[in-house]
Amino acid sequence: MSSGIRTLGSLILFVVAPLVIGVLLAFYYIPKPAVGIIRLDSDIWYGTNLLVTMQIDEARKDPQIQAVVLQIDSPGGEVVASQNMYLELQKLRREMPVVGSIDNMAASGGFYVVMAADPIFAKPSSDVANVGVWSFAPPDLGVNDMVLASGPFKLTASNRDEFLRSIEAIKQEFIETVFSQRGERIKIERTELSKGLLYSGRKAMELGLIDRLGTQNEAIEFAAKQAGLGSYEVVDLQERAFKKLFGEESAQISAPNNLPQGGIKPQHWGGEIDKKTGLRHLSPGIYLLYDPFGGYHEK
Repeated sequence: MSSGIRTLGSLILFVVAPLVIGVLLAFYYIPKPAVGIIRLDSDIWYGTNLLVTMQIDEARKDPQIQAVVLQIDSPGGEVVASQNMYLELQKLRREMPVVGSIDNMAASGGFYVVMAADPIFAKPSSDVANVGVWSFAPPDLGVNDMVLASGPFKLTASNRDEFLRSIEAIKQEFIETVFSQRGERIKIERTELSKGLLYSGRKAMELGLIDRLGTQNEAIEFAAKQAGLGSYEVVDLQERAFKKLFGEESAQISAPNNLPQGGIKPQHWGGEIDKKTGLRHLSPGIYLLYDPFGGYHEK
């Protein structure tokens, strides 16, 4: 009997105990799978494009992250930056679930970007859509004895007819992006969508522009479910990007109003709203931008 007990004790000591210790060590030291949060929480321009693409790269490189939630609060901004973020998120969605979560607003270029996510959550009173494009018409400049140019449109790069065609082409591309991403869920005509209206989250859901009314936490839970995760962590990818740009002190930064130029000095977008006047000082260009203050002028 004592020999059998000793044999059992040896079995527990040399076989079972290491297995238990190994399981415990794995529980504590092997990283859990995670849902990453990509944040777009300001106007869209070169700096926010940089910040969001850095977050996308972090999600792609980190094997711990198996799904992401795009948390968005943006009135839109520059066309190319909006399109770039949309395309990068589309590529990421081929690798893992990308769920959208609209906070206060996903308007114009912000709505364009969130079209890369599926499904899309919003709050009942979120501002959604504002599909459309605007720009400053090129001035009528002519060559004279003092001003010489190699071609008739060298000074302005366009004329009014070409300008209108360009605006219309970008608008149609925007509309078709919405329809291609929403598919059979959409319940609004192209002509109505092209009017550029903002809709509440509840109305946007009725029109098929979003999928669900819910919080960011519900979006995170849905993304985890899509990835088949039972137990998971939540990783703030914007915080990681800030740390790479600014160092450890950047943990206190709450919004990307300042971004480094060449990794050294902060840089502002020229189109930011002047807090004193409520005006934007925008360079000539084409914009996917909703301006809630209704005031802007050229530099």
